[in-house]
Formats: sequence, C-alpha cells, structure tokens
Amino acid sequence: MYEKHYGLSASPFQIHPDPSFYFESKGHGNAYQYLRFGAFQGEGFIVVTGDIGAGKTTLLRALLSELDPGKVVAAQVVSTQLGADDLLYAVALGFGINGQGLSKARLLVTLEAFLASLATANRRALLIIDEAQNLDPKAIEELRMLSNFQFGNRALLQSFLVGQPELRDILRLPQLEQLRQRVLASCHLGPMEPAETRGYIEHRLRHVGWKQRPGFDDEAFDLIHAASAGVPRRINTLCNRLLLSAFLDEAERIDAARVLRVEAELSAEIGGQGQRHRLLAAASASRRTREVVLCVAASQPSLLCAGALAQAFAQREDLPPPLLLRFQGPGAIDDGERAQRDLRDLGVSDPGSQVVLQASSAAARAAEVAAALAARLDAREVGAVVLAGDGPVEVACAMAAAAAEVPVVRVQAGLRGQAAGTPLRRRRELLDHAADLLFCAEWSDQEWLHAEAVDSQAIHLVGSVAVDAVRLALARGAPAEQLLRREGVPLSLLSDPAGFALVALRDGDERATGEAVVALNARMRKLGWMFSLICVVRSGQRDALAQRCAQALATAVHAIDTPSHVEMLGLMRHARCVLSDSEWLQAQALALGVPSLMLDAHSVEAEKSSSEIRRIAGELADIIASGGRRVQPPEGFDGHASQRVAARLADWLLARQDGAYRDYLERA
Repeated sequence: MYEKHYGLSASPFQIHPDPSFYFESKGHGNAYQYLRFGAFQGEGFIVVTGDIGAGKTTLLRALLSELDPGKVVAAQVVSTQLGADDLLYAVALGFGINGQGLSKARLLVTLEAFLASLATANRRALLIIDEAQNLDPKAIEELRMLSNFQFGNRALLQSFLVGQPELRDILRLPQLEQLRQRVLASCHLGPMEPAETRGYIEHRLRHVGWKQRPGFDDEAFDLIHAASAGVPRRINTLCNRLLLSAFLDEAERIDAARVLRVEAELSAEIGGQGQRHRLLAAASASRRTREVVLCVAASQPSLLCAGALAQAFAQREDLPPPLLLRFQGPGAIDDGERAQRDLRDLGVSDPGSQVVLQASSAAARAAEVAAALAARLDAREVGAVVLAGDGPVEVACAMAAAAAEVPVVRVQAGLRGQAAGTPLRRRRELLDHAADLLFCAEWSDQEWLHAEAVDSQAIHLVGSVAVDAVRLALARGAPAEQLLRREGVPLSLLSDPAGFALVALRDGDERATGEAVVALNARMRKLGWMFSLICVVRSGQRDALAQRCAQALATAVHAIDTPSHVEMLGLMRHARCVLSDSEWLQAQALALGVPSLMLDAHSVEAEKSSSEIRRIAGELADIIASGGRRVQPPEGFDGHASQRVAARLADWLLARQDGAYRDYLERA
C-alpha cells in the first residue's frame, strides 16, 4: 500500500526470510564466518541458536545460496516434537527417499546407500534441522549415529542444528557428550546494537530503492531499537507499521512521537508487552553501561589469541560482551597498525581500546599498566580479565585485577618450557598462581599445574587457542608468493624438492639468529645435508644477518622482515620445518601439520658444539630426509578451543555470581 507512495519497489520489512535482504551485523557476520568455516569442512555438526526472530533462517538461506547445488544436496527438516524413529523417516523424506513401510534397519541401509551414491558422484549431503530445540535427546543421538556413515575416509553427512537458546541446554546433557565432540562450530545470534539497528533499517530500505522518503529522525532510530530490543523480526514488524502509519497520515518523516504511538498500538494488539512503551524515551536518552569481559593483549601472540576468544565470547548470550584492551609501546605491541591488521584478518571488526605506554623503565611501565587497567575497572563493570600472554604487562594486569577483586582468567596456562628461575618461567608461574580460572592447551601443561598444587577444580583442558587464531586467519590468508616477491626471496624455493626451513626466534634479533644459524649449519654440513633457510628478523636487520651468515656458509640464507600473521602462515605452510623458541609459533606449525623444533638461540651461542645442537641437527636431518612428512596435531588442536573456553567461562561466572549475573542477563 505505502510502497508506491514512497517510490519503493517492494515491501522492505516483510516477515518471511529473504536472503537478498541479508544484513551483516557484527553478530550475524561472525556467525556467518563460523558457518562458512563449518560448511567448508563438510562433516560433523554446526549449531546455530538465537531467539525467535533473530534471523537464523535468513542467515542459513544466505549461506545455502552460496553453495553449489551441483555439489551439495541439502535437506531441511522442521522438528515438531519428533521422536527418534520419526526423525529418521523425516530425514529420508527430506532427501526425497520414500521410507514408508520400511523397517528402521532397512531405512538406515537405504539412507546410507543414497549418501554413498552422492559421494561417488563427488557430491555431499547437508541436513538442516530447524526448531531443533524440540528434539528429545534420543532423537539427537540418532543424528549422531547418522554422522557415522562414511565412504572411505570421507564423512557422508553434515548436519546443521538450528534452534532457540534452549537447544544449548539440551546439548549440554551428559548423554550427548559424544555429539558435542563432533560440533565443528557453534554460534548464537544475539540482538543488534543501536547503531546496527539503524544500519539494518536503512539497508532494507535502500534494497528497495529508498530515497529518504520517508525520513527518520535520529531519536526514532533509538526508540525503534529500544522497542524491538534489536531483534530483526520485531524491527520488521514495527517498521512496517511505522511506514503504513506515515502513509495514512501523509507524513514525510517518522519521528519519536510516531514510534511511541505505533509501538503502543502494537503492544495493545499482541499483548505481552505491558507498559513497555512508557519506558522507551528513557531508554533512548541513556543506556546503562553493560558488564564486559576484558581481553588483554600486549604482544602479537596474545593479541591473536584475544581476537579468537573475543569472537567466541561474542557468540554466547550467557557471557558479557568482550572488550579488547591493547597495550602498545616499550615492552608491549610495537606496531599498532599491524595489530589492527592482524585483528581484521581474524574477522574482528572492533579493535577495542588502546593504551600507549610511555615509561622507559620496567618498574614505571608496570605502574603505568596497573593505573590504565584500574581506570577501566572503575569505568565499567568487568566480569573477568582474560590474559593469554606471559609478559610483564600481563603480570601488572593480574595484580591490578586481583587488587580490585576482579576474577583473572588465564588462557594458555601451564606452559613452562624454560629452565627454572628464568624471567619467563617466573612470570608464567606467577600468572598461573594468581589466576582464578585456568585453561590449558595440552595434558603436559595441566600436569605442571597439578604438580604445583594449583586448585584442580580451577583447571580445564580445552586445547590450543593459538590454533583457533590460525583457523580464523587462514580464511583470509595471503599466498607465500606475495611475501617472497616483496622481500626479494627467489620464488623457486617454494618448488625446490629439498624445501626450506623457517627460522623465527622470539625477539627477532639478528645476532642471536645468526649465531644459531651458523652453528646449526656447521653441524648439518658434517651430516652431509644442504638446505635453504628463511630467517625472520626485526625490521632493518636483514643486511646485518646476511653479513653474519656470509662467513663460509654454503647454505642459502634469506632474511625477511617480520611479516603479518597471515603472511607468516602462508609461508609456514610451505616450510619443511619450523625452528623457533616460541611455543606460539610451534602451536601454529602443529595446526598446519608442519614439523617444528625448539631452537634456544642463547644456549646455541654459548655452546656451539653442545649435545643440543647435535640433537636439533639430527632431528632436522630426519625431517628433510622424510621428503615433506607432515605431523598430526594433538587432541584439542582443532580450532574450537576458544568456544570451549567461552562455554566453561560462562558456566563458571554463573556459578560464581549466580544471583547478580542472572539479574544482568534478565536486564540485557
């Protein structure tokens, strides 16, 4: 009715899902990337939850529109209290199989044969279960059994479970532990923020040719957000009525008064809204500062871990929103622009806030860090301070948080890897013992904490968050050719049968790197091996390393400036082996299946003929002789550690602050 009057080509706010209207809010964009990652894997389960009207179906249809129907056969089942056997028949019908009259055993055989026929035709099957919160646990377990179907090493079926938030509670049941282990990605669609609500409305209007008729006052957008709570379907319902109201009154603008009036009419019609419309003006005038989870980053590794965690935290309705706090300057992140680029490569759109450190001495910097964190703890309600790094900045943050009685959460806990008494080892021990909640990547890390009498109930084995950062960045990876061309390294290294080893030490110092390379090269020549090296050094030290390594080295050594995260991953994928003193880089290498060796440059410099050099050289020779052998990542190095951290952190906060935190959830 109003479309023609305002020059619109169609109704902009229809209720039924239409992928052509898809709007990428922060929450929807993050969820979409998780879905794309999961769909690319072609196996396991993807879980999508959200409140009624949050846009789950639109998100899925947008994803399905990207998939090639010639390669993916999709079936959709809407669950309406289906039992286990009924669900099997519904799945068969979704794939066009008439299971009427077949026994369960026969039906399973028929389904497996159908899925195998798709695989032989180089196609795969995707099953979408909508309203999955209505399934009972036995029916969900039946879906897990279907996921066992395989053709060789290839899974025959991937399933998306889509439902309302209570689906998460069902999946946490003890009897569904095996299914939870097969969940590749899980995302929750929460409400949009005020700015996103405005962007959503304008996006849908522009999609149908809107030319600012009718116009919207700024306060009208604020009130629409308050009335709809940022839920897309509620926004559509309200905006549709607003346009109709403006048309009937021949109005050219939609103001706050009209929003209040129309919202009151809707409340009276549909009920359940109470006196909500009376609160809207106050809601638009001021919004209470929400509680947050503060993720601290003071180095590239901790920044990337914090980015991966922030992505996972943002997907959960039972966690406060994440806020990144980046420290830049002496003893912290040295390149702010690269830090923001690394975050963008992870898909993190909000870089958070930044503190630039000015102090020159370590003691003064610690005081500066503590003061900066204390100011943020005073300004906002902080549910927890999350630390993934192990530098002096993290130690100062842990002390400041403890003084303010704010919980400290330690990620990548239990790492030791250094001799007792070294500064790094002492910092790691101090941080682990100061934490209220600890997350470990591997069993060995957990065992260190147990041996040091850390409360076992506070320790959780979740896998490597560093690997999560790798998986997120790979979707935006840069080809190795681009980096080598820029750094002047011959591209022939990528196709050389002998391959190359990548050397990247923690501080990127050319002296330590040069001494290690010279000592290692001498031992390798004695073993009869010749190989190329690419060494990562700090900016401006390439020539110095080249001169140091030029002294009688037969091995080709190429130095490059420290690359971005995605560039390093692109290069690492081609390396025969990675030599580093950084557990962070070794975790990334493992995630890529690339062998890695711990190279302690300082011990090499002190004892050039030590047994350590002989050990490293021997292992490197074995790797080179294997002709490109890849390694199998440990359990938990699967790209989902951040989601496991998020789930356990949510449960822990709820248990710790039961009453206050539940009140927060109701308010939010």
